[in-house]
Amino acid sequence: MRTSAMSPVVRDSRLIAAALFVGMLFLYLPTLTRVHTFDALSYVTSVERKPWTELFHPHHLAYGPLGALVLALGRALGYDGGAALPMQLVNAFAGALGVALFYVTARAATGRTDTVLPAALLLGGSYAFWYYAVEIEVYTVATLFLIICLALIIQPRPWHARRCLALGVAQGGAVLFHQTNVLFCVPVAVIALADLRATKDVRAFTGRWAAYAIALALVTALPYLYVMLIVSNFRTIDAMLAWLTEYARTGWWGGPLTTNTVVSLGTGLSDTLAQPGGGWFYLALGVAAAWAGGQRVRQGISSAEQPGMPAPSLPWAALVVWLATYGAFFAWWEPDNIEFWIASLPPACLIFARALAQARRWSMPVWASLTIVGVIVWVNYGSIAQRGNPTTDLQRLIARELAAHSTPADLLIVPDGLQELYLPHYEQRENFVSLNQALFDSAGSWEAACSILRNRIATTQRAGAAIIIADEALHPPQRVLERHRITQRQVEDCFAPYRTTLFNLDFAAPIPTYWRLPTATELALTTGWTFERDTMGWQAFNAPDESVDRGWNITPGIDPALLSPLLHLDARQVVAIEIRMANGTRNRDAQLFYAGVDGAMSEERSVRWELNATGDATTYTIDLRAAPGWDGIITRLRIDPVGVGDGGNIRIEWVRLRLTTDR
Repeated sequence: MRTSAMSPVVRDSRLIAAALFVGMLFLYLPTLTRVHTFDALSYVTSVERKPWTELFHPHHLAYGPLGALVLALGRALGYDGGAALPMQLVNAFAGALGVALFYVTARAATGRTDTVLPAALLLGGSYAFWYYAVEIEVYTVATLFLIICLALIIQPRPWHARRCLALGVAQGGAVLFHQTNVLFCVPVAVIALADLRATKDVRAFTGRWAAYAIALALVTALPYLYVMLIVSNFRTIDAMLAWLTEYARTGWWGGPLTTNTVVSLGTGLSDTLAQPGGGWFYLALGVAAAWAGGQRVRQGISSAEQPGMPAPSLPWAALVVWLATYGAFFAWWEPDNIEFWIASLPPACLIFARALAQARRWSMPVWASLTIVGVIVWVNYGSIAQRGNPTTDLQRLIARELAAHSTPADLLIVPDGLQELYLPHYEQRENFVSLNQALFDSAGSWEAACSILRNRIATTQRAGAAIIIADEALHPPQRVLERHRITQRQVEDCFAPYRTTLFNLDFAAPIPTYWRLPTATELALTTGWTFERDTMGWQAFNAPDESVDRGWNITPGIDPALLSPLLHLDARQVVAIEIRMANGTRNRDAQLFYAGVDGAMSEERSVRWELNATGDATTYTIDLRAAPGWDGIITRLRIDPVGVGDGGNIRIEWVRLRLTTDR
């Protein structure tokens, strides 16, 4: 039996690829970010808190289940932490593997080692690829599958059914990790047409490319159908389409090409390569590539690494179409978002490697490129380390400050969704709402969103807790107003009932401004409750008609009652209670109840008094110093303005406590 030894070129290529894999891991692992994006914390929260059946997102179907799988594996191996670290390790591994595979692919495509090294390091050290290799996001794993696709399409051998099938499976993996990778069908179509033109055998062509189409359809369609029909129990095409196109229907992305679009595109592409200074690095690498081309023209050199081994020709049209297709879509969709441009890095880096291959081996253009890439890696290391530092993360600082000035029962109204994830993840605060979430839950209706916010505030006030409101929620940025099609006046009208009670928490810079509505106990011990535009956590019972307009107006029924929020009052501090009200009924009997720590109301803990025979507003002072049962901790007040209503109206203007310190 004859065996063939591995060629030195193949052996060296594999050794360098292995070294790149290890080197990238050593680069990524120490820089795993501890400051996460909204999406990253969404994935972590979902994996940690939701059942596996709720982890399927239509735009990256496989990522949630992958996170649950690696977390379960970590648990089996004795890991007792959260989902963040296992999911980051998966991305770091995928990123390092992608760089190594890209090196092998580019080495086979160009026939050169020296020119592929800077291209591979450029891929792995670019800001976008590096950052999402150390974050919890879908894009690194999706790009690994695209690099596998790249390895398949650049092979110089003729296409056959097995290779087409492998391409379909690889692209299917990319689609499952990000839906937009269906765009890769466009460069595949270019390759297929070139194959048909080369072979001119329609029957064979149809057979092998049918293998690609079937593999792609099965790998993507079966999981999606399973989730839609079995897991989510969708039964109509409209329901399925609504789920699949959730983001596209928000109206937040896409739009006409404007000057701002071009500026955003430049920002996105610049930051994809390096942050800061990506634009200058593009220019420097372009000069190096042009230098290599000039050297070839002047000296007539071959791009082969060894005589007699010309570099295989690349499917240039497919690579250019790949860049054009993804570039055009994301320039329209969200041009400044670097996470989307990662999918364009593999073909761009391969084209760069091929351009460098015009120069002599290890010549000055190659060394210049390595130097430029080294500077890019150095710049990006500083930026990524800084971005991943929790001590300088403003959102983390805000969450920490909010937690320090609140209790778990307090409601936190924040401007956007990021704090909705930071607060429970880092500070164990669960009672919060954002303008974005309120609008999302109300299908974009500001009236409904305002109602949601007011109901949350009222519920918190009844519980006797405080409400903390971001100034950015009271004064949203113009871009937020435009996105949701609301005006500042509408926002102000929504929060108007609370304006007179809000006070500034006066956080030190750089923490932005936050306002606070006091707890019921704080109000009781200071200004009391003035019912000008809001009931301030009080509730009316057995009063079928009520409104708030320069007082709390009720039409009492049988045994009407006004119940205060939860309180925590030391009875020894309170001398009397003052109630200003206007009685429009013929009845004159009124009663005040007060509950102890058990919350029970009874005649033994109450005081009766008689209302004046007038419909004008009158201030009633009920002395509590000798009142039966007025001792210990008082947890609730209840005012029965009359025993039974007779159709007349009662207006309560305010309720105040007179304290021992008031003397």
